[in-house]
Amino acid sequence: MRRSQTFWTIALVAAVVAAVHAWLLRWTCDDAYISFRYAEHFVNGHGLVFNLDPLEAPVEGYSNFAWTLWLALGMTLGFSGDGIEAWSAFWGSMAHGGTVLLLALAAWRCGRGRAIVPIAACAYAVLHHAASLAPAGLETAMFVLLTVWIVLLSIERRNRREVVLLALLCVLAAMTRPDGALWCLIAGLVVLIDARSRRAWGDLWAFALPFLLVFVPYLLWRHSYYGYWVPNTFYAKSGSDPYPGQGLIYLAEFFKCYALVLVPAVMALLALPWRRGTAAPTHPAVAALVRACPLMLDAWSGRRAGLILLAFVLPYLGFVVWVGGDFMFARFLLPVTPLVLLAADVLLQRAPRLAAAAALVLTVLAFWRHEPAWLDDSQNTYGFSDNRAITMAPFVQGQDLTYADVFRAVGNQLQELFAGLDVRIGIAGSHANLAYRTRVPVAVETASGLTDAYIAHLEIDERGKAGHERGHQLYPGYLEKRGVHFMWELSYARDNSADPYRELDLLAWMGLPAPVRIVVYDRELMRELRARAPGIQFADFEAVLDDYIAGLANKDPVRDREAVARDYQAFCEFYFDHNDDEERREAFRRFLGQ
Repeated sequence: MRRSQTFWTIALVAAVVAAVHAWLLRWTCDDAYISFRYAEHFVNGHGLVFNLDPLEAPVEGYSNFAWTLWLALGMTLGFSGDGIEAWSAFWGSMAHGGTVLLLALAAWRCGRGRAIVPIAACAYAVLHHAASLAPAGLETAMFVLLTVWIVLLSIERRNRREVVLLALLCVLAAMTRPDGALWCLIAGLVVLIDARSRRAWGDLWAFALPFLLVFVPYLLWRHSYYGYWVPNTFYAKSGSDPYPGQGLIYLAEFFKCYALVLVPAVMALLALPWRRGTAAPTHPAVAALVRACPLMLDAWSGRRAGLILLAFVLPYLGFVVWVGGDFMFARFLLPVTPLVLLAADVLLQRAPRLAAAAALVLTVLAFWRHEPAWLDDSQNTYGFSDNRAITMAPFVQGQDLTYADVFRAVGNQLQELFAGLDVRIGIAGSHANLAYRTRVPVAVETASGLTDAYIAHLEIDERGKAGHERGHQLYPGYLEKRGVHFMWELSYARDNSADPYRELDLLAWMGLPAPVRIVVYDRELMRELRARAPGIQFADFEAVLDDYIAGLANKDPVRDREAVARDYQAFCEFYFDHNDDEERREAFRRFLGQ
């Protein structure tokens, strides 16, 4: 078998293994349902909005515009409801496999057609967290694919058309995730340096044109539609508040998990800029190609490739440390992981046998990982976790039913129960899927304000779990003003003296766990829910009020006035401000002398 056939057979097998591995690990992350809901509303003609509230200004609660549009395309093609999970998992898996193929292409180029085995491609294909996060419903794998493609074109561009392609990929990356703007800046600097050294100033215009025609109009639309230049998630996740202590822990724990493969890869990356360039090729065909494309002469010699890889890796690592990482373990570090692995290809592909041995060793090392014991505990002290392990864990020990299965069943049943009703809910963390599945018109994300501009812009006194630092304790009374009926955060209002009337179990009669807290008691809504499902368990608050009012006759207007006034204020927020019930309200006013 010819060397090229051997190489590309291995590359293709690695890509297929990566895609299949990701597909077998498919699951859906909580935050993905936020993008699903935006996409569904867009397809249904409501615009890119999370809530269908005419009094609420649009909020950019997603940070993956291009991916959300791709989800909308899937829904347009019929992948709605649960089908969008399969659509997103499939394309995430394909993007993961595509990244492996791009890494193989880089290895082939830096080996000048003499490579036997793609080192980085094989190692990245078996990296567990790369595979597990690819089919999670988010843009992660797509962003990694764009990153690798951008870096390859930054190292080697054969003509001006590829400069335009590089710019388009940068634009797409910035529209896929805000941190893609960093790739735009770095790639632009590379193009500028190359244009200056080669006096090819037309390359600058070729690079700038896609930004002028695509990205600038997109930014102007975003600002006019949402009112801000950056997504609401930037504020919700405290992007303006540095959190380097947490970021260093995030980086260190990932490095320890994959130390066996990352240590040699980092050593290769640091060695590349000191490597001498290679002599001009002697083969006539290769020499002619180099003369036609001068940039190719030293593109993969080590020095240029190494400097460009460092130029992309180091600033991005600084960004990850600055923002404090992410609550999902490894996700923010995946974009640069294949770049670090690629350094081994650039360093070794000129020695095919050594490269083949390195590929085997690094692939085996990448397969093994040392995950910390606390990683599958979302409440661990570090504030980040393996969300797939948690989501796919058994709901009851020893049974096959997972948390994902329970949420799917609960969401589908609540969709039927809430159909046609103006139900408003509060969600936090893992409950984002209920906002999508139940199809309620209004859902307020209460852990950080991802989809709520007011909550997202609140100041926080103390940093904690990244992206989960603006709980309901920061904004008492806000959810009542928003008319939220039910809250899936069970700690809500636990300190209220009349707390039991907030308890509600929507699906206990079906054997499904759906306990919530009642934020606002809408008597018409509660009557309709009880009529639809008589087994719903909650206290009839009108009866609670009647008992309380009857007891006023035994209270002293002077001694008990303060306690009754405090209870009446809570009842107003919970009931009177949202229902026309003047008779019961008047009973309190008479006692309080109002």
